[in-house]
Amino acid sequence: MELIIGDMRIPVERDGTEGYLKAISQRLKISEDDIRLVKILSKSLDISDKEQFYYDISIVVSTPDSFDSSKDFPVYTSEIKTAGKAKKIKERPVIIGFGPAGMFAALELIEYGLKPLIFERGKKIEERSIDVRRFIQERILDPESNIQFGEGGAGSYSDGKLFARVKNSAYADKVLDTFIKFGAPEEIRYISKPHLGTDVLCKIVRNIRSHILERGGEIHYCSKMTDILISDNKVSGVIINREKEYRSSIVYLALGHSARDTFGMLHKKGVVLEQKPISVGVRVEHPVEIINLMRYGDKYKDLPAIGAASYSVNYTDRKIGRGVYTFCMCPGGEVINASSENGLLVVNGMSYSKRASAFSNSALVVTCHTDDYKSASPLAGIEFQKEIERRAFAAAGGRWEVPAQNLVDFLYGRASASLNRNSYEMGAAAVNMNELFPDFVSETLLAAFNNWREDYPLFVSDHGILLGAETRTSSPVRIKRSAKYESVNIENLYPIGEGSGYTGGITSSAADAIRAVEVSLSKIDSSRLK
Repeated sequence: MELIIGDMRIPVERDGTEGYLKAISQRLKISEDDIRLVKILSKSLDISDKEQFYYDISIVVSTPDSFDSSKDFPVYTSEIKTAGKAKKIKERPVIIGFGPAGMFAALELIEYGLKPLIFERGKKIEERSIDVRRFIQERILDPESNIQFGEGGAGSYSDGKLFARVKNSAYADKVLDTFIKFGAPEEIRYISKPHLGTDVLCKIVRNIRSHILERGGEIHYCSKMTDILISDNKVSGVIINREKEYRSSIVYLALGHSARDTFGMLHKKGVVLEQKPISVGVRVEHPVEIINLMRYGDKYKDLPAIGAASYSVNYTDRKIGRGVYTFCMCPGGEVINASSENGLLVVNGMSYSKRASAFSNSALVVTCHTDDYKSASPLAGIEFQKEIERRAFAAAGGRWEVPAQNLVDFLYGRASASLNRNSYEMGAAAVNMNELFPDFVSETLLAAFNNWREDYPLFVSDHGILLGAETRTSSPVRIKRSAKYESVNIENLYPIGEGSGYTGGITSSAADAIRAVEVSLSKIDSSRLK
């Protein structure tokens, strides 16, 4: 029979099948030869005791039928997955954008027997990677093919984190299972904070593309939605690249949060949008060995098996109602230029699957309220972002170098005579970071660092450097939708994912798309669409 053996604590030095079987044998009081490892359900690293690290593990094992498990060990029952019911719909659903939400919307539609039309303003992932590298080397930005735009979305050039607030849901499980199906390692199903890395994500994106095409879906690249067709408050199609019309009564908007021109077009067309609060700030970077020492201590700081250390810190000033928090932490990663418009500079963090860089970085951002935008326009948050990005570009000389300041120099309000080594490939320029942000951002960052100095002396130290600006942590616009995932004023228009203002990150965007397709197809009257 198959049993769940939970609450196992395995010293990190004994991690692996041999260590698991020995511990289970002792727990069950049966021979290791009578036990077979079936699967790992969960695995997380406990570093609370700096003298001994453990993995907390839950495992499914197979034991002889004669073993009496009635007292302590539940029997494992595999989930039974049922196939989606086919929908007979004459028109082909349209998907705008081919990031996580667009990809998973397409995969879900295909499960229902439909053949979606997908329009992505950027290029295929292989061509996009060439354009990103060319931008770094030649400093010529392609506004339609960069870190933000192209197949796979902005998440393809990030740390590839797959944990989200929707974890432990059937939808999140389906997302992880899908990634595994298309090339992700099995461990993402059970480790506590799974990540893929840019190299693995790019491979998965190519595999998903092939699957969609093989099953009759169409993907059109370099194809931006420049207009949306609306009749009697119902969507009736889209215009691509200002010239070609595609008719459909089912449109999913899987926009990225940097599709600023598309948000403007939707606003002009009368689609209801609203402001959404965001967070802005900097990337803070340290040598990887400093973060490892801070998190792991002296005994484990150099243990390769546990990988580069991650961290999370936060601070709240209740008097002014603002917080500072780390976001998209990249252990063993690099800071990259994530700009998508000339004259506007924004940074992000990225890492590869092995997280083997000499640096670790994280966004360190301050919460912003919609009142900070100083305008009632639903697009005011975009203008708020752009002003900071414009300052960042100009402050560093307008050559795509990154504005930077050593952390300690920022604390003391002095210029950095020489900058700490960092991972940003396009060069760094010493700048007073206060010049980039509204006063409340700089002041709240300063208060947070001063608050952390005693508790995290290695973090708030001369090892750190600030690089900016980090402005695109989330979408500043929300396309208002109902509980049925439908635009509140345009029928059969379904805003999904991060760009539409409803999720944050790869997993939650993908899960949102799955739910939206499920709900949207359940309401469709097939006969009306024939």
